[in-house]
Amino acid sequence: MTTVSEALRMAVGLHQGNRLAEAADIYRKIIQAAPEVADAWHLLGVLHHQSGQSAEAVRLIGEAIRRDPLCAAYHDNLGSALRAAGQADRAAAHHRVATAIDPGWVKPFGNLAGALTDLGDGTGAAGALRRALRLAPESDAYLLRLGDCLYAQERTVEAEECYRRLDALHPGRADCRYRLGLCRLAASGLMGAVLATAGKTVDRAALGEAVAAFTDAAAGGHADAGKNLFGTAVVAIQTGVTDDATLDRIAAAARRRLMVEPRDSVALSVVCYLLYRRGRLDLASRFFRKHARHWTPQDIAADFEMLLWSMVRGEPAFFDGLAAEPPACFSRAVRRMPVPPQADGRPILLVGCDESYWRRFGAGFLATRLEKAPSCALHVHVVNPSNDTEAELMRLAGDGDTPLSVSVETIDLAALPEPVRLTYFASARFAVTQQLLRQGAGPVIQVDVDALLLADPGVAMADWQAWDVAVMQDRRGRGPTRDFLAGFLAFNRTPAAQSYLDLVVAYIGRHFDDDRAFWGLDQAAPYCTYDHLVHSGGAPALIRFDFEAFPFLHFLAK
Repeated sequence: MTTVSEALRMAVGLHQGNRLAEAADIYRKIIQAAPEVADAWHLLGVLHHQSGQSAEAVRLIGEAIRRDPLCAAYHDNLGSALRAAGQADRAAAHHRVATAIDPGWVKPFGNLAGALTDLGDGTGAAGALRRALRLAPESDAYLLRLGDCLYAQERTVEAEECYRRLDALHPGRADCRYRLGLCRLAASGLMGAVLATAGKTVDRAALGEAVAAFTDAAAGGHADAGKNLFGTAVVAIQTGVTDDATLDRIAAAARRRLMVEPRDSVALSVVCYLLYRRGRLDLASRFFRKHARHWTPQDIAADFEMLLWSMVRGEPAFFDGLAAEPPACFSRAVRRMPVPPQADGRPILLVGCDESYWRRFGAGFLATRLEKAPSCALHVHVVNPSNDTEAELMRLAGDGDTPLSVSVETIDLAALPEPVRLTYFASARFAVTQQLLRQGAGPVIQVDVDALLLADPGVAMADWQAWDVAVMQDRRGRGPTRDFLAGFLAFNRTPAAQSYLDLVVAYIGRHFDDDRAFWGLDQAAPYCTYDHLVHSGGAPALIRFDFEAFPFLHFLAK
Protein backbone atom coordinates (compact mmCIF):
# COMPACT_ATOMS: atom_id res chain seq x y z
CA MET A 1 0.00 0.00 0.00
CA THR A 2 1.44 3.41 -1.03
CA THR A 3 1.91 5.89 1.79
CA VAL A 4 1.02 9.59 1.56
CA SER A 5 4.71 10.48 1.49
CA GLU A 6 5.38 8.07 -1.35
CA ALA A 7 2.36 9.32 -3.29
CA LEU A 8 3.50 12.90 -2.79
CA ARG A 9 7.01 12.09 -4.06
CA MET A 10 5.50 10.36 -7.09
CA ALA A 11 3.29 13.36 -7.84
CA VAL A 12 6.21 15.78 -7.49
CA GLY A 13 8.24 13.69 -9.92
CA LEU A 14 5.43 13.79 -12.45
CA HIS A 15 4.99 17.51 -11.84
CA GLN A 16 8.68 18.18 -12.46
CA GLY A 17 8.49 16.05 -15.58
CA ASN A 18 5.69 18.29 -16.88
CA ARG A 19 3.14 15.46 -16.71
CA LEU A 20 0.73 17.87 -15.09
CA ALA A 21 -2.56 16.01 -15.50
CA GLU A 22 -1.18 12.85 -13.86
CA ALA A 23 0.42 14.89 -11.06
CA ALA A 24 -2.81 16.80 -10.43
CA ASP A 25 -4.74 13.55 -10.21
CA ILE A 26 -2.44 12.24 -7.46
CA TYR A 27 -2.50 15.56 -5.56
CA ARG A 28 -6.30 15.43 -5.54
CA LYS A 29 -6.32 11.82 -4.33
CA ILE A 30 -3.97 12.77 -1.48
CA ILE A 31 -6.23 15.70 -0.54
CA GLN A 32 -9.24 13.37 -0.51
CA ALA A 33 -7.44 10.79 1.58
CA ALA A 34 -5.55 13.13 3.90
CA PRO A 35 -6.88 16.69 3.67
CA GLU A 36 -4.57 17.82 6.45
CA VAL A 37 -1.50 17.42 4.20
CA ALA A 38 -0.76 21.06 3.38
CA ASP A 39 1.89 20.23 0.78
CA ALA A 40 -0.69 18.57 -1.47
CA TRP A 41 -2.91 21.68 -1.42
CA HIS A 42 0.12 23.87 -2.01
CA LEU A 43 1.58 21.87 -4.90
CA LEU A 44 -1.80 21.47 -6.60
CA GLY A 45 -2.15 25.25 -6.34
CA VAL A 46 1.29 25.77 -7.83
CA LEU A 47 0.32 23.45 -10.69
CA HIS A 48 -2.82 25.51 -11.38
CA HIS A 49 -0.77 28.72 -11.27
CA GLN A 50 1.63 27.27 -13.82
CA SER A 51 -1.36 26.32 -15.99
CA GLY A 52 -2.68 29.90 -15.92
CA GLN A 53 -5.57 29.16 -13.55
CA SER A 54 -4.65 31.86 -11.05
CA ALA A 55 -7.96 32.08 -9.17
CA GLU A 56 -7.99 28.36 -8.40
CA ALA A 57 -4.32 28.53 -7.47
CA VAL A 58 -5.07 31.27 -4.94
CA ARG A 59 -7.83 29.16 -3.39
CA LEU A 60 -5.73 25.99 -3.15
CA ILE A 61 -2.58 27.65 -1.76
CA GLY A 62 -4.77 29.53 0.66
CA GLU A 63 -5.99 26.16 1.97
CA ALA A 64 -2.36 25.11 2.45
CA ILE A 65 -1.62 28.24 4.48
CA ARG A 66 -4.72 27.66 6.59
CA ARG A 67 -3.17 24.32 7.55
CA ASP A 68 0.41 25.62 7.91
CA PRO A 69 0.59 29.41 8.23
CA LEU A 70 4.33 29.52 8.92
CA CYS A 71 5.64 28.06 5.66
CA ALA A 72 7.53 30.72 3.69
CA ALA A 73 7.15 28.84 0.38
CA TYR A 74 3.35 28.82 0.71
CA HIS A 75 3.18 32.57 1.20
CA ASP A 76 5.67 33.26 -1.57
CA ASN A 77 3.82 31.13 -4.10
CA LEU A 78 0.45 32.55 -3.02
CA GLY A 79 1.94 35.98 -3.70
CA SER A 80 2.94 34.89 -7.21
CA ALA A 81 -0.56 33.55 -7.89
CA LEU A 82 -2.16 36.73 -6.58
CA ARG A 83 0.12 38.85 -8.75
CA ALA A 84 -0.86 36.79 -11.80
CA ALA A 85 -4.49 37.39 -10.84
CA GLY A 86 -3.91 41.16 -10.87
CA GLN A 87 -3.85 41.58 -7.09
CA ALA A 88 -0.39 43.03 -6.63
CA ASP A 89 -1.17 44.64 -3.26
CA ARG A 90 -2.18 41.30 -1.68
CA ALA A 91 0.73 39.62 -3.46
CA ALA A 92 3.23 42.02 -1.90
CA ALA A 93 1.79 41.35 1.54
CA HIS A 94 2.31 37.58 1.22
CA HIS A 95 5.82 37.99 -0.20
CA ARG A 96 6.65 40.15 2.82
CA VAL A 97 5.35 37.43 5.13
CA ALA A 98 7.61 34.94 3.36
CA THR A 99 10.65 37.19 3.85
CA ALA A 100 9.80 37.55 7.53
CA ILE A 101 9.41 33.82 8.04
CA ASP A 102 12.65 32.98 6.23
CA PRO A 103 14.83 36.11 5.88
CA GLY A 104 17.70 34.06 4.50
CA TRP A 105 15.76 32.83 1.46
CA VAL A 106 16.43 34.99 -1.60
CA LYS A 107 13.46 34.11 -3.83
CA PRO A 108 10.70 35.98 -1.91
CA PHE A 109 12.70 39.23 -2.10
CA GLY A 110 12.85 38.99 -5.89
CA ASN A 111 9.13 38.23 -6.08
CA LEU A 112 8.35 41.09 -3.70
CA ALA A 113 10.24 43.42 -6.06
CA GLY A 114 8.03 42.31 -8.94
CA ALA A 115 4.82 42.98 -7.00
CA LEU A 116 6.06 46.39 -5.84
CA THR A 117 7.00 47.26 -9.42
CA ASP A 118 3.41 46.48 -10.44
CA LEU A 119 2.25 48.85 -7.71
CA GLY A 120 4.49 51.62 -8.99
CA ASP A 121 6.74 51.50 -5.93
CA GLY A 122 10.11 51.59 -7.66
CA THR A 123 11.95 52.59 -4.50
CA GLY A 124 10.51 49.63 -2.59
CA ALA A 125 11.27 47.28 -5.47
CA ALA A 126 14.89 48.45 -5.58
CA GLY A 127 15.15 47.90 -1.82
CA ALA A 128 13.84 44.35 -2.13
CA LEU A 129 16.30 43.58 -4.93
CA ARG A 130 19.19 44.96 -2.87
CA ARG A 131 18.17 42.58 -0.07
CA ALA A 132 18.18 39.75 -2.61
CA LEU A 133 21.67 40.70 -3.74
CA ARG A 134 22.98 40.71 -0.20
CA LEU A 135 21.92 37.08 -0.07
CA ALA A 136 23.15 36.29 -3.61
CA PRO A 137 25.74 38.97 -4.45
CA GLU A 138 26.78 37.48 -7.78
CA SER A 139 23.32 36.67 -9.10
CA ASP A 140 23.11 37.71 -12.75
CA ALA A 141 19.34 37.88 -12.65
CA TYR A 142 19.11 40.12 -9.59
CA LEU A 143 21.90 42.44 -10.76
CA LEU A 144 20.13 42.87 -14.10
CA ARG A 145 16.74 43.36 -12.46
CA LEU A 146 18.05 45.91 -9.98
CA GLY A 147 19.74 47.82 -12.79
CA ASP A 148 16.54 47.80 -14.84
CA CYS A 149 14.50 48.87 -11.80
CA LEU A 150 16.81 51.82 -11.12
CA TYR A 151 17.00 52.77 -14.80
CA ALA A 152 13.21 52.87 -15.00
CA GLN A 153 13.30 55.41 -12.16
CA GLU A 154 15.91 57.46 -14.08
CA ARG A 155 18.48 56.60 -11.40
CA THR A 156 20.93 55.89 -14.18
CA VAL A 157 24.13 56.30 -12.16
CA GLU A 158 23.02 53.59 -9.72
CA ALA A 159 21.75 51.45 -12.59
CA GLU A 160 25.09 51.73 -14.33
CA GLU A 161 26.86 50.45 -11.21
CA CYS A 162 24.75 47.27 -11.38
CA TYR A 163 25.43 46.77 -15.07
CA ARG A 164 29.15 47.31 -14.58
CA ARG A 165 29.21 44.68 -11.83
CA LEU A 166 27.48 42.30 -14.20
CA ASP A 167 29.84 43.22 -17.05
CA ALA A 168 32.78 42.45 -14.77
CA LEU A 169 31.30 39.03 -14.02
CA HIS A 170 30.51 38.30 -17.67
CA PRO A 171 32.55 40.59 -19.96
CA GLY A 172 30.91 41.43 -23.27
CA ARG A 173 27.50 40.05 -22.39
CA ALA A 174 25.24 41.63 -25.02
CA ASP A 175 22.22 42.51 -22.87
CA CYS A 176 24.52 44.09 -20.29
CA ARG A 177 26.50 46.07 -22.87
CA TYR A 178 23.25 47.33 -24.33
CA ARG A 179 22.09 48.59 -20.94
CA LEU A 180 25.45 50.20 -20.28
CA GLY A 181 24.98 51.99 -23.60
CA LEU A 182 21.64 53.34 -22.43
CA CYS A 183 23.21 54.60 -19.19
CA ARG A 184 26.12 56.27 -20.94
CA LEU A 185 23.73 57.83 -23.44
CA ALA A 186 21.74 59.30 -20.56
CA ALA A 187 24.97 60.53 -18.97
CA SER A 188 25.97 62.26 -22.21
CA GLY A 189 22.93 64.55 -22.14
CA LEU A 190 22.47 64.14 -25.90
CA MET A 191 18.76 63.40 -25.91
CA GLY A 192 17.90 66.56 -23.98
CA ALA A 193 20.45 68.82 -25.65
CA VAL A 194 19.46 72.14 -27.20
CA LEU A 195 21.02 72.74 -30.60
CA ALA A 196 22.42 76.17 -29.74
CA THR A 197 24.36 74.91 -26.71
CA ALA A 198 24.88 71.21 -27.51
CA GLY A 199 28.57 71.68 -28.19
CA LYS A 200 29.07 72.75 -24.58
CA THR A 201 26.52 70.58 -22.81
CA VAL A 202 26.88 67.16 -24.44
CA ASP A 203 29.49 64.95 -22.76
CA ARG A 204 31.22 63.56 -25.84
CA ALA A 205 33.26 61.04 -23.88
CA ALA A 206 30.08 59.52 -22.43
CA LEU A 207 28.50 59.61 -25.88
CA GLY A 208 31.50 57.73 -27.31
CA GLU A 209 31.17 55.12 -24.57
CA ALA A 210 27.47 54.73 -25.39
CA VAL A 211 28.27 54.20 -29.06
CA ALA A 212 30.96 51.63 -28.18
CA ALA A 213 28.59 49.75 -25.87
CA PHE A 214 25.80 49.70 -28.45
CA THR A 215 28.28 48.49 -31.08
CA ASP A 216 29.42 45.65 -28.82
CA ALA A 217 25.83 44.66 -28.02
CA ALA A 218 24.82 44.73 -31.69
CA ALA A 219 27.80 42.53 -32.58
CA GLY A 220 26.65 40.17 -29.83
CA GLY A 221 23.22 39.84 -31.42
CA HIS A 222 21.13 42.13 -29.19
CA ALA A 223 17.96 42.90 -31.12
CA ASP A 224 17.61 46.57 -30.10
CA ALA A 225 21.26 47.58 -29.94
CA GLY A 226 21.58 48.31 -33.64
CA LYS A 227 18.50 50.50 -33.60
CA ASN A 228 19.91 52.47 -30.69
CA LEU A 229 23.34 52.68 -32.29
CA PHE A 230 22.04 54.14 -35.54
CA GLY A 231 19.36 56.22 -33.86
CA THR A 232 21.93 57.73 -31.48
CA ALA A 233 24.20 58.47 -34.43
CA VAL A 234 21.47 60.33 -36.33
CA VAL A 235 20.51 62.42 -33.29
CA ALA A 236 24.18 63.21 -32.61
CA ILE A 237 24.71 64.22 -36.25
CA GLN A 238 21.67 66.44 -36.26
CA THR A 239 22.77 67.98 -32.96
CA GLY A 240 26.23 68.65 -34.34
CA VAL A 241 28.26 66.59 -31.87
CA THR A 242 29.53 63.64 -33.97
CA ASP A 243 33.15 63.52 -35.13
CA ASP A 244 34.05 61.97 -38.45
CA ALA A 245 35.95 59.00 -36.98
CA THR A 246 32.99 57.93 -34.85
CA LEU A 247 30.61 58.35 -37.78
CA ASP A 248 32.92 56.25 -39.95
CA ARG A 249 32.80 53.36 -37.45
CA ILE A 250 29.02 53.52 -37.09
CA ALA A 251 28.55 53.72 -40.86
CA ALA A 252 30.54 50.49 -41.25
CA ALA A 253 28.02 48.77 -38.97
CA ALA A 254 25.17 50.44 -40.86
CA ARG A 255 26.42 49.03 -44.16
CA ARG A 256 26.45 45.55 -42.66
CA ARG A 257 22.92 46.08 -41.39
CA LEU A 258 21.72 47.16 -44.85
CA MET A 259 23.04 43.95 -46.37
CA VAL A 260 20.63 42.08 -44.08
CA GLU A 261 17.77 44.61 -44.00
CA PRO A 262 17.88 47.07 -46.92
CA ARG A 263 14.78 48.84 -45.59
CA ASP A 264 16.45 50.09 -42.40
CA SER A 265 16.01 53.82 -43.00
CA VAL A 266 18.09 54.93 -40.01
CA ALA A 267 21.07 52.78 -41.02
CA LEU A 268 20.65 54.12 -44.56
CA SER A 269 20.72 57.69 -43.27
CA VAL A 270 23.92 57.06 -41.32
CA VAL A 271 25.73 55.91 -44.47
CA CYS A 272 24.39 58.87 -46.43
CA TYR A 273 25.53 61.32 -43.74
CA LEU A 274 29.02 59.83 -43.91
CA LEU A 275 29.16 60.29 -47.70
CA TYR A 276 27.95 63.89 -47.29
CA ARG A 277 30.68 64.51 -44.71
CA ARG A 278 33.24 63.13 -47.18
CA GLY A 279 32.09 65.59 -49.85
CA ARG A 280 30.44 62.91 -51.98
CA LEU A 281 26.85 64.08 -52.08
CA ASP A 282 26.48 62.51 -55.51
CA LEU A 283 27.28 59.09 -54.02
CA ALA A 284 24.99 59.75 -51.06
CA SER A 285 22.13 60.53 -53.43
CA ARG A 286 22.73 57.44 -55.53
CA PHE A 287 23.17 55.21 -52.47
CA PHE A 288 19.92 56.49 -51.02
CA ARG A 289 18.01 55.90 -54.25
CA LYS A 290 19.40 52.41 -54.58
CA HIS A 291 17.82 51.48 -51.24
CA ALA A 292 14.73 53.65 -51.65
CA ARG A 293 13.60 51.29 -54.42
CA HIS A 294 12.45 49.00 -51.62
CA TRP A 295 10.07 51.69 -50.35
CA THR A 296 6.68 52.84 -51.60
CA PRO A 297 5.94 56.58 -51.77
CA GLN A 298 3.58 56.09 -48.82
CA ASP A 299 6.36 54.45 -46.80
CA ILE A 300 8.73 57.32 -47.56
CA ALA A 301 6.09 59.89 -46.62
CA ALA A 302 5.75 58.25 -43.20
CA ASP A 303 9.49 58.22 -42.41
CA PHE A 304 11.16 61.54 -41.54
CA GLU A 305 14.71 60.59 -42.51
CA MET A 306 13.55 59.08 -45.80
CA LEU A 307 11.67 62.29 -46.59
CA LEU A 308 14.74 64.41 -45.93
CA TRP A 309 17.04 62.29 -48.04
CA SER A 310 14.49 62.03 -50.84
CA MET A 311 15.04 65.78 -51.38
CA VAL A 312 18.84 65.48 -51.58
CA ARG A 313 20.09 65.33 -55.16
CA GLY A 314 23.67 65.21 -56.32
CA GLU A 315 23.51 63.33 -59.61
CA PRO A 316 24.45 65.41 -62.68
CA ALA A 317 21.53 63.91 -64.61
CA PHE A 318 19.06 65.51 -62.18
CA PHE A 319 20.48 68.97 -62.76
CA ASP A 320 20.67 68.42 -66.51
CA GLY A 321 16.98 67.57 -66.40
CA LEU A 322 16.13 70.89 -64.75
CA ALA A 323 17.42 72.75 -67.78
CA ALA A 324 15.81 70.36 -70.25
CA GLU A 325 12.37 70.54 -68.63
CA PRO A 326 11.95 73.61 -66.39
CA PRO A 327 9.54 73.05 -63.47
CA ALA A 328 6.13 74.69 -63.55
CA CYS A 329 5.65 75.14 -59.81
CA PHE A 330 6.20 78.87 -59.38
CA SER A 331 4.64 79.76 -62.73
CA ARG A 332 1.28 78.52 -61.38
CA ALA A 333 1.18 81.32 -58.83
CA VAL A 334 -0.40 84.68 -59.67
CA ARG A 335 2.32 87.06 -58.50
CA ARG A 336 1.92 90.83 -58.46
CA MET A 337 4.36 93.55 -57.46
CA PRO A 338 2.24 96.62 -56.76
CA VAL A 339 5.20 98.49 -55.29
CA PRO A 340 8.48 97.48 -56.98
CA PRO A 341 11.82 98.36 -55.41
CA GLN A 342 13.94 101.12 -56.81
CA ALA A 343 16.83 99.95 -58.92
CA ASP A 344 19.25 102.24 -57.09
CA GLY A 345 21.89 99.66 -56.17
CA ARG A 346 20.91 99.53 -52.51
CA PRO A 347 20.92 96.10 -50.92
CA ILE A 348 17.39 94.79 -50.49
CA LEU A 349 16.30 92.87 -47.40
CA LEU A 350 13.66 90.43 -48.61
CA VAL A 351 11.26 88.75 -46.20
CA GLY A 352 8.79 86.26 -47.60
CA CYS A 353 6.11 84.42 -45.68
CA ASP A 354 2.41 83.77 -45.36
CA GLU A 355 -0.09 86.14 -43.76
CA SER A 356 0.05 84.45 -40.36
CA TYR A 357 3.82 84.89 -40.02
CA TRP A 358 3.68 88.46 -41.23
CA ARG A 359 1.07 89.35 -38.62
CA ARG A 360 3.05 87.61 -35.86
CA PHE A 361 6.52 88.91 -36.64
CA GLY A 362 6.30 91.71 -39.21
CA ALA A 363 6.08 94.65 -36.80
CA GLY A 364 9.09 93.50 -34.77
CA PHE A 365 11.16 92.97 -37.88
CA LEU A 366 10.26 96.40 -39.25
CA ALA A 367 11.34 98.05 -36.01
CA THR A 368 14.77 96.41 -35.95
CA ARG A 369 15.31 97.02 -39.64
CA LEU A 370 14.88 100.76 -39.12
CA GLU A 371 17.27 100.76 -36.17
CA LYS A 372 19.88 98.25 -37.27
CA ALA A 373 19.91 98.18 -41.10
CA PRO A 374 19.17 101.65 -42.44
CA SER A 375 21.43 101.13 -45.47
CA CYS A 376 19.09 98.45 -46.82
CA ALA A 377 15.82 98.79 -48.64
CA LEU A 378 13.07 96.38 -47.55
CA HIS A 379 10.89 94.19 -49.75
CA VAL A 380 7.99 92.21 -48.28
CA HIS A 381 6.44 89.27 -50.12
CA VAL A 382 3.32 87.62 -48.70
CA VAL A 383 1.69 84.47 -50.04
CA ASN A 384 -2.12 84.46 -50.10
CA PRO A 385 -2.65 87.67 -48.14
CA SER A 386 -6.12 88.79 -47.12
CA ASN A 387 -7.44 92.11 -48.42
CA ASP A 388 -6.75 93.67 -45.03
CA THR A 389 -3.13 92.51 -45.00
CA GLU A 390 -2.54 93.72 -48.55
CA ALA A 391 -4.05 97.07 -47.64
CA GLU A 392 -1.75 97.28 -44.62
CA LEU A 393 1.27 96.53 -46.79
CA MET A 394 0.26 99.25 -49.23
CA ARG A 395 -0.07 101.70 -46.33
CA LEU A 396 3.40 100.80 -45.08
CA ALA A 397 4.81 101.15 -48.60
CA GLY A 398 3.69 104.76 -48.64
CA ASP A 399 4.85 105.52 -45.11
CA GLY A 400 7.68 108.02 -45.13
CA ASP A 401 9.20 106.50 -42.00
CA THR A 402 9.16 102.86 -43.07
CA PRO A 403 9.04 102.72 -46.87
CA LEU A 404 9.08 99.30 -48.41
CA SER A 405 8.40 97.60 -51.70
CA VAL A 406 5.72 94.94 -51.89
CA SER A 407 4.86 91.81 -53.82
CA VAL A 408 2.06 89.32 -53.23
CA GLU A 409 1.06 86.04 -54.76
CA THR A 410 -2.05 83.93 -54.86
CA ILE A 411 -1.83 80.17 -55.21
CA ASP A 412 -4.10 77.29 -54.28
CA LEU A 413 -2.29 75.21 -51.65
CA ALA A 414 -5.36 73.63 -50.09
CA ALA A 415 -4.44 70.12 -51.20
CA LEU A 416 -1.00 70.23 -49.57
CA PRO A 417 -0.30 68.91 -46.08
CA GLU A 418 0.64 71.54 -43.52
CA PRO A 419 4.43 70.88 -43.59
CA VAL A 420 4.43 71.19 -47.38
CA ARG A 421 2.44 74.44 -47.27
CA LEU A 422 4.95 75.88 -44.81
CA THR A 423 7.74 74.76 -47.11
CA TYR A 424 6.13 76.62 -50.00
CA PHE A 425 5.85 79.80 -47.95
CA ALA A 426 9.57 79.58 -47.16
CA SER A 427 10.50 78.69 -50.75
CA ALA A 428 8.51 81.28 -52.68
CA ARG A 429 10.99 84.03 -51.77
CA PHE A 430 13.63 82.39 -53.99
CA ALA A 431 11.43 83.02 -57.00
CA VAL A 432 10.90 86.61 -55.86
CA THR A 433 14.66 87.14 -55.50
CA GLN A 434 15.07 85.73 -58.99
CA GLN A 435 12.52 88.24 -60.30
CA LEU A 436 14.12 91.19 -58.48
CA LEU A 437 17.59 90.41 -59.78
CA ARG A 438 16.28 90.04 -63.33
CA GLN A 439 14.73 93.48 -62.97
CA GLY A 440 18.10 94.97 -62.04
CA ALA A 441 17.37 95.45 -58.35
CA GLY A 442 19.55 94.30 -55.52
CA PRO A 443 21.77 92.76 -54.27
CA VAL A 444 19.04 90.79 -52.46
CA ILE A 445 19.39 89.46 -48.94
CA GLN A 446 16.78 86.86 -48.01
CA VAL A 447 16.13 86.83 -44.27
CA ASP A 448 13.56 85.19 -42.01
CA VAL A 449 10.86 87.52 -40.75
CA ASP A 450 10.85 85.77 -37.37
CA ALA A 451 14.23 87.31 -36.55
CA LEU A 452 15.62 90.55 -35.20
CA LEU A 453 18.44 92.37 -36.90
CA LEU A 454 21.64 92.85 -34.91
CA ALA A 455 23.78 94.66 -37.49
CA ASP A 456 23.50 96.12 -40.97
CA PRO A 457 24.45 93.55 -43.64
CA GLY A 458 24.33 96.28 -46.26
CA VAL A 459 27.20 98.13 -44.61
CA ALA A 460 29.17 94.92 -44.17
CA MET A 461 28.61 94.07 -47.81
CA ALA A 462 30.94 96.86 -48.87
CA ASP A 463 33.85 94.78 -47.58
CA TRP A 464 32.87 91.56 -49.35
CA GLN A 465 35.36 91.14 -52.13
CA ALA A 466 34.36 89.58 -55.49
CA TRP A 467 31.39 87.74 -54.02
CA ASP A 468 28.39 86.13 -55.67
CA VAL A 469 26.46 84.52 -52.82
CA ALA A 470 26.65 84.87 -49.03
CA VAL A 471 25.36 82.08 -46.83
CA MET A 472 24.80 81.37 -43.16
CA GLN A 473 26.37 77.96 -42.72
CA ASP A 474 26.15 75.45 -39.91
CA ARG A 475 29.66 74.04 -39.98
CA ARG A 476 28.96 71.13 -37.67
CA GLY A 477 28.25 68.73 -40.54
CA ARG A 478 24.58 68.23 -39.66
CA GLY A 479 23.50 67.13 -43.12
CA PRO A 480 22.65 68.61 -46.51
CA THR A 481 19.25 69.88 -45.32
CA ARG A 482 20.91 71.71 -42.38
CA ASP A 483 24.17 72.99 -43.84
CA PHE A 484 23.20 76.17 -45.69
CA LEU A 485 20.55 77.77 -43.50
CA ALA A 486 17.75 79.59 -45.29
CA GLY A 487 17.36 82.22 -42.57
CA PHE A 488 19.99 84.29 -44.40
CA LEU A 489 21.01 84.05 -48.05
CA ALA A 490 22.38 86.95 -50.05
CA PHE A 491 22.58 87.08 -53.85
CA ASN A 492 24.70 89.60 -55.71
CA ARG A 493 23.81 91.06 -59.09
CA THR A 494 26.34 88.86 -60.91
CA PRO A 495 25.87 86.28 -63.65
CA ALA A 496 27.26 83.51 -61.42
CA ALA A 497 24.82 84.36 -58.62
CA GLN A 498 21.88 84.50 -60.98
CA SER A 499 22.80 81.22 -62.69
CA TYR A 500 23.11 79.57 -59.28
CA LEU A 501 19.78 81.02 -58.15
CA ASP A 502 18.07 79.85 -61.34
CA LEU A 503 19.15 76.28 -60.56
CA VAL A 504 18.04 76.58 -56.92
CA VAL A 505 14.59 77.78 -57.97
CA ALA A 506 14.31 74.97 -60.52
CA TYR A 507 15.45 72.43 -57.89
CA ILE A 508 12.72 73.57 -55.51
CA GLY A 509 10.12 73.71 -58.25
CA ARG A 510 10.90 70.18 -59.47
CA HIS A 511 10.25 68.77 -56.00
CA PHE A 512 6.92 70.55 -55.75
CA ASP A 513 5.97 69.42 -59.25
CA ASP A 514 6.79 65.81 -58.33
CA ASP A 515 5.00 65.94 -54.94
CA ARG A 516 8.30 65.43 -53.16
CA ALA A 517 8.56 68.72 -51.28
CA PHE A 518 8.89 68.69 -47.52
CA TRP A 519 10.35 70.62 -44.62
CA GLY A 520 13.99 71.46 -45.33
CA LEU A 521 13.67 71.74 -49.10
CA ASP A 522 14.53 75.47 -48.96
CA GLN A 523 17.86 74.47 -47.36
CA ALA A 524 18.56 71.30 -49.32
CA ALA A 525 18.23 73.11 -52.65
CA PRO A 526 20.89 75.83 -52.07
CA TYR A 527 23.38 73.38 -50.54
CA CYS A 528 22.96 70.57 -53.08
CA THR A 529 23.02 72.98 -56.01
CA TYR A 530 26.23 74.58 -54.77
CA ASP A 531 27.81 71.14 -54.22
CA HIS A 532 26.86 70.15 -57.78
CA LEU A 533 28.40 73.31 -59.24
CA VAL A 534 31.60 72.82 -57.24
CA HIS A 535 32.05 69.44 -58.88
CA SER A 536 30.78 70.33 -62.36
CA GLY A 537 32.15 73.87 -62.67
CA GLY A 538 30.52 77.29 -62.42
CA ALA A 539 30.16 77.50 -58.65
CA PRO A 540 29.50 81.02 -57.38
CA ALA A 541 32.06 82.78 -55.19
CA LEU A 542 30.82 82.20 -51.67
CA ILE A 543 31.00 84.25 -48.48
CA ARG A 544 30.35 82.01 -45.47
CA PHE A 545 29.13 83.13 -42.06
CA ASP A 546 29.21 80.70 -39.17
CA PHE A 547 25.72 80.12 -37.76
CA GLU A 548 27.08 79.77 -34.24
CA ALA A 549 28.60 83.26 -34.39
CA PHE A 550 26.25 84.91 -36.87
CA PRO A 551 26.62 88.70 -36.80
CA PHE A 552 23.43 89.95 -38.44
CA LEU A 553 20.36 88.22 -37.00
CA HIS A 554 18.94 86.90 -33.77
CA PHE A 555 16.40 84.16 -34.49
CA LEU A 556 13.35 84.14 -32.28
CA ALA A 557 12.12 81.02 -30.50
CA LYS A 558 8.77 79.94 -31.96
